[in-house]
Formats: sequence, structure tokens, C-alpha cells
Amino acid sequence: MAYTSNLLQEMADMWSASPESLLNLHLFIAIFIFSIFIAYTLVPKPKNLNLPAGPKPLPIIGNVHQMLNQRPIQVMHKWHQDYGTMVSFRYGQQLAISVGSFDIAQDLLAKRGAIYSSRPEFIIASGMTSGFNSAIMPYSRRWQNQHRIMSSVLDSSAVNRYRGLEDMESKQTLVELLSTDDFEASIRRYAGSIVMTLGYGIRLEGTDNEIPAKLLEINAHPFDAIGNSYYRVMELFPILDKLPGFLAPWKQFAADVERQTTEFHMKHFEIGKAASTWNWAQNALHSNAGSRISSKELAYVIGTLQQAGFEAILTVLRLIIKAIVLHPHCLAEAQRELDRVVGPDRLPSFEDIPHLPYINAMLNEAMRWQPPTPFGIPHATTEDDEYMGYHIPSGTVIIPNIWVMSFNPEIFPDPDEFKPERWIQNPELEHSPFGFGRRICPGRHLGWNSIFILMARLMWAYNITHAYKDGKRIEIDPWAIKLTFTAATVPFMASFQVRSPKKQEIIERDWENVCKDPAQILEQIRPKEEVWG
Repeated sequence: MAYTSNLLQEMADMWSASPESLLNLHLFIAIFIFSIFIAYTLVPKPKNLNLPAGPKPLPIIGNVHQMLNQRPIQVMHKWHQDYGTMVSFRYGQQLAISVGSFDIAQDLLAKRGAIYSSRPEFIIASGMTSGFNSAIMPYSRRWQNQHRIMSSVLDSSAVNRYRGLEDMESKQTLVELLSTDDFEASIRRYAGSIVMTLGYGIRLEGTDNEIPAKLLEINAHPFDAIGNSYYRVMELFPILDKLPGFLAPWKQFAADVERQTTEFHMKHFEIGKAASTWNWAQNALHSNAGSRISSKELAYVIGTLQQAGFEAILTVLRLIIKAIVLHPHCLAEAQRELDRVVGPDRLPSFEDIPHLPYINAMLNEAMRWQPPTPFGIPHATTEDDEYMGYHIPSGTVIIPNIWVMSFNPEIFPDPDEFKPERWIQNPELEHSPFGFGRRICPGRHLGWNSIFILMARLMWAYNITHAYKDGKRIEIDPWAIKLTFTAATVPFMASFQVRSPKKQEIIERDWENVCKDPAQILEQIRPKEEVWG
């Protein structure tokens, strides 16, 4: 089998050429081949269930071979075109169903959330986080307890109290771009400073702070693992995780990442605990839910919010700026709306948001055009179920295929095109870039507010266009995306030119006058009546 041969060759590259390593490799290959034999001869064969239609799987590896030469989003999109809105396939012996309909996803993941809210097993990723990352944690009492802590600082009423912080941080970003076009550094600082200030009272005052780079590094580790052959082998044959460490290099990799991640989160958690002002760490410590778990797990609860919040805000900001540069007529329309609603004498405010439907449409369209999480995070069933005449066994992986939903031409005509006006013409369009049901992103309100206020102010203040080098325009590939569990626009260059001297004066004046003291801002955020979760 060509696929198996390729895997063995890739695994050989994981070990050095030392005699001891080669011996380990030979032992691993022998055990690997034996595992294939076990999987093929002893593992019960799938029953003839009434599943949704899908591609025919091969023995042992299922449909993995079909995803080797193309991006999974392209393969699955073709499957949905061939087989319909629900497609069943196999990843090794694991049954999975891809759902390409918003309504079906709502029916299963939201309305039947009692049995569709768990997660498949992520062996290596869980090992990297001590099993404490709520995003990939199975549905359980532990997950419910962590979710209670997160909800207490991320529900809509809590998020509204964070506007003062977002106001100040967005004003700093506006000032930074008066003297540089390095918007990437500015939006990294912006995203990082919001979550770190809320989490621990640690404000990132400059773009040279190392925390954004460290957050990017920590977030990249699971995705780097996904790109390696041993991760694919582990997912295909989970029994290999029983191997001793000298035959299982992924275990040392996961342990190293876990150590680095724990050190990062514990360091900042201790700073947050010792701070003199309110922050998420202290909120968690004083909560009923927080009192039931260890300091390490609490550190991961807050740390997971840092990782996810930073990544989400940064990814979407970069995506929207790319869309603006590539579609200057959309920027012009947004600026006309801003000039009409806000006027020339002040920055856009949170009170303006309900009166800026075109900018709202731009944000919705950006996340439809290139969904930041094209497959969401897969769910898993905990009981057998029947739906539309199909049998869905317990333990089935359910993929809310947001990419396929977003590119359905019957709902979104010309789906490859960036068209904000579609959301104006049809306000009833349904889209869920934040996930579904009980596992919907808990930080969606914070992310939306942070992104909206900064983008409204950037478009009010700046003309955002292509960058030039040596007189030549630097082109941007609209589909240059790094695809893992997420779809992140590859960093690019753009030009930010302030629209008028008056606007520059307002930017500088507002930055000079705004409160920059994180302790004072956090005291204003502190709930008047502290009711701990």
C-alpha cells in the first residue's frame, strides 16, 4: 500500500541515524506492522449501518488516502457535492460524518446537544495541555465546571464592562499606525494586550513585547504535530500510544510542550493572583467552581482563554484587513457610512455599532468568505441516535463543516466573491463561525466587540491599500491561507495613510487624554456586586 510505505519513510526521518535510534526505529516498524495486522484481523468490522452516503473506505486506513494530495477542505467540498449535505467517511477505523447544512448542524449539535456535545479523543493535543484544555475536552463534569468559570467573565453583560479597555487599546493602535505600516505587530499587540490585561492585569505597552510571539508559539504546537507523520499514525492506530517512550517520540514532544505551556500559564496566573486589582485569575480563584479544582487547572482555564482569544482576534483582524485591501470599493462604502453616522469630529464609539450595518456586514462576510475555523472543532456523540432515517452510532465524530456551509451557492450566490452587500440584502442569512450548541465559542462576544471597534476606527481614520516597494505594488494572494484546524491568512503587507490632518489630530488628542493605567481600568471593570460563578 503506497500510503503505508510513505508513512514508514516519513517516520524514518523522525529518528537520527545513530545505531540505537535505528534499532528503535526497526522495533517501531515491526510493532507498527503488527498493529496493522491486529487492526485488520481482530478489530470488529463495521456493521452494515444505515449511514449517510459517502466515499468507499479502504481497509484499515479508511478514507485518509484521499486527503493526501489535496487540502481536506477541497476533498470534503467535493464529497458534499457528490453525496449531499451529510457525508460519512472513515479516518482509520473511526466513523465521521461531515455536516454541510446550517439547519442540520443546529438540529444535531444544538437541539440534541445532550448527546452531541462531546469531543473525539485528541491524544497528543490533550497530552500537551495536561488534559485541561476545555476546547478539546470531552463533555463531562470537568468541562461543565470550567465552562461555568469562563462564562462568568465572558457573558454579554461582563463583556460590556470591557469597553473601556478596548477603547484605550484601539486608540493606541491608531496612534501606532501614524508612524508605521507594520500593522501585523500592532494587531498582535492589540489582541494580546486585551486578553492579558483582562486575564492577569498585564498590559502590553509596546509592540516589542514577547508575549504575542510566545502565544503564537504555544498555539502552533498542536498544529505542528498534526503535520507530522506520527500524529497521523496515532490517530489511525491509537493503540500505538501504549508503546514505551523510546518507541513513541510523540510522548516526549507532548511532554516538552506541556512543560513549556504550563510554565507560561502558571507564571502569569501567579502574577494575576498577586495583583491588587480585579482580573480573570482572581475572579476564578474566588468562584465556587474555581474552588473545586487545582491551581494548575485554574491556570489552564485562564490560559486557554488567552490562547484562544488572542488567536481569534488576530486571525479575524488580519482577514478583514486583507479583504479591505483587495476590495477598495468596500472600504469606500464603509467610509461613507462612517462619515454619515459618526462625522469628522470624533472617533466611532460602541454606541455607533448598531448604526453601522455595512461594517457589520463586512465582518460577517469576511468570516463567511474564509471561515477562521473551517471544520469548527469536531463533536462526538455519546449515544446512538436516529436522524432523517440515518443511524448515527455512539462515538461518531461529527464535523460541522463551516467551509461547506459558507460556500453553498444556493444560500450564498458567487460564494468565492467577497460581497458584504449580501448581508444587507438578506438580513436573515444564517452563519455560525463561532460553532454550535453547548460547545459554541464562549469568547464570541468579546472577540466581536474587540474586532468591530478597532476596524470601525481604522476605516474612519485610514485609507488602507496595497503596500509598495521600489515603486512596485506588493500583491496579495487572497487564498494564501495556512490550514490546520484553523484557516489563518498568511501575514502580508499593507499601507495605512491617515485620511486627513484633522483625523490625525483627533487620534493624537484622544490617545493623550485616555486613561492608560490598567489597574484603574480593571477597577472600573470590577463587578459592582461580585457574584462568583
